[in-house]
Amino acid sequence: MLLVSEKAARIARSIRHDNHLLSLLVEEKTGCKKNPRFNKDFKTITDVLVQEVVKFDLSQKFPALTGHIYGEENNEIGLKTGEKVYLKIDTSKENTFNLLETLCDSIAAQLLADIVHKEVLLEELPGNVFLPELSVDLPLEEMAIWIDPIDSTGEYINPRTEKDGDVFTAGLHCVTVLIGAFSRESGVPVIGVINQPFHTAPDSTEWIGDVIWGLNFGETSICSLQERTASKVVIISASESDDIKKRLLDSGFRLIEAAGAGYKLLSVIQGQVNAYVISKSTTFFWDTCGCDAILRSLGGGIVSYQKALSGNLNNFLSYSNISDPCNHGGLIAYTNPKILDEIVDALKK
Repeated sequence: MLLVSEKAARIARSIRHDNHLLSLLVEEKTGCKKNPRFNKDFKTITDVLVQEVVKFDLSQKFPALTGHIYGEENNEIGLKTGEKVYLKIDTSKENTFNLLETLCDSIAAQLLADIVHKEVLLEELPGNVFLPELSVDLPLEEMAIWIDPIDSTGEYINPRTEKDGDVFTAGLHCVTVLIGAFSRESGVPVIGVINQPFHTAPDSTEWIGDVIWGLNFGETSICSLQERTASKVVIISASESDDIKKRLLDSGFRLIEAAGAGYKLLSVIQGQVNAYVISKSTTFFWDTCGCDAILRSLGGGIVSYQKALSGNLNNFLSYSNISDPCNHGGLIAYTNPKILDEIVDALKK
């Protein structure tokens, strides 16, 4: 999962770095500039490509997962002619190129096919990826995967770097690749990987990513990060209701508004904020599954906002309802159960 997340991150970075691919991504295609064959624009192709690469690579490595890997995107791309192209990766770079050439020009198709079929090595992972020797017998035949190929697509296309303290509230830093494994029977998240393709840019040109993982299975709970605790800071969406903002502020919490569900959850995991609160049903399993596994490995988790305010603080999210992947009733994500208690008390006042 770490390696496929990094391949996804490489695709995201390469598109932003290559002038030709970037022009396809950011240009609003209208009139004569828009390819008349396509119903979907290049950003959609990018999302679907990343998702299908992750699905293919994981299925190749772990055949037991085949047919049980789900994501935000549909792999169907419609053409204006009425034809439908199904973006599906296989072992042949030539086949990948030929398929991509039906969706974008030959230059872009070749560049993307090269990235898709280039192997990522463990030693190439960014940062100090901590991989301990573990003896955990995961029943892969009972597992499934949720993928968000590029979370915070708006920031990816039109970045504008903004910060509030150490937290980025907008920009490429808020873009994440999210992969989560869960039990098909119980819906409990087990493994999570968050790849942040645009973590730092030391020379202001080449971006370096970062990757964080967590495992929570049986008696084993381990994370690549050590928990760090912020001081009464809650991260929210800009669209959160004024009433909820006021209740949290009146109880002494500082609020930060930021883009990207994945990035907001990452901020909780990294200890830059105490919790992420969203009262609306606007996040989905692909946003939260991997992050939830990491939070649980740190002793926290994600609960339903609505049920928590009704008194059920142990109603953790479940991810097995494939036909309805919405996190209905909002959510509260946290690492410290005491903070969850404080937030719920504040919101009830």
